[in-house]
Amino acid sequence: MKKVLKKLFLCVMAFCLFMQMNMVETQAATKVGNTKITSITQTGKKSVKVAFKKVSGAKGYTLQYRTAGGSWKTKNVTKNKLIISKLSTGKTYQFRMRAYKNVNGKKKYGKYSGVKKITVRDYVYLVDTYEPYNSYNYEAYTNGNYFKMGGKEQKKSFTLGQDSSWDEKFANFNIEGKYNKLTFKVGKMDGAGNHGDFDVKIYSEGQLVKTVSVGIYDLPKTVDISLKNTRRLTIEVPADAGTIVGFSDVKLYYR
Repeated sequence: MKKVLKKLFLCVMAFCLFMQMNMVETQAATKVGNTKITSITQTGKKSVKVAFKKVSGAKGYTLQYRTAGGSWKTKNVTKNKLIISKLSTGKTYQFRMRAYKNVNGKKKYGKYSGVKKITVRDYVYLVDTYEPYNSYNYEAYTNGNYFKMGGKEQKKSFTLGQDSSWDEKFANFNIEGKYNKLTFKVGKMDGAGNHGDFDVKIYSEGQLVKTVSVGIYDLPKTVDISLKNTRRLTIEVPADAGTIVGFSDVKLYYR
């Protein structure tokens, strides 16, 4: 009798262990992990691209976005990148994400990610959006870094040249034909050598579109240039300008 009871007890324990393991596996299979937004970048005058972290086993994702105080709008997506369009320039949008699985014919959701924001503008800063594919004596100033020109800090900017260097000074950018205007301020960087006045030349698709004459004692000049279907943008300072030339607040305006 004792042997029978012992066998019965062992069978019950084995069954309970099996059921517990099966329950754990089922819970693991139906649990939905949490995603997070990794980046939001503006891709057009009224559109942004949202990238986010993939969740293992997720069937899809729900994106919500709104302006501050507005109602959430919802988009469902299966890939981990998507474009949101028809936004309003000048407004700040909030975005959040969550993943989901299909469990017994119903969607089971994970938690929403933290909220990320972006202000939609009708322009982008050149140095935040593009790196030159070919350049010489070029240095970008981003992430709060700056140089001084005209006695003021210049951010979202870059320089061309080196002190007492008579080498080439240029930068070529592929700006993808998205923009109809380029604006910036240009002048000699404070503290750089004074080796005479110089010209700055701007080329669109290899064609000269603007020459800006800069005096070494001038305050920074504001430049406004129309662009049309420009992919290759070249900014050049003559080799005989033996100083450091600053370009600040460099903006590309969407068409």
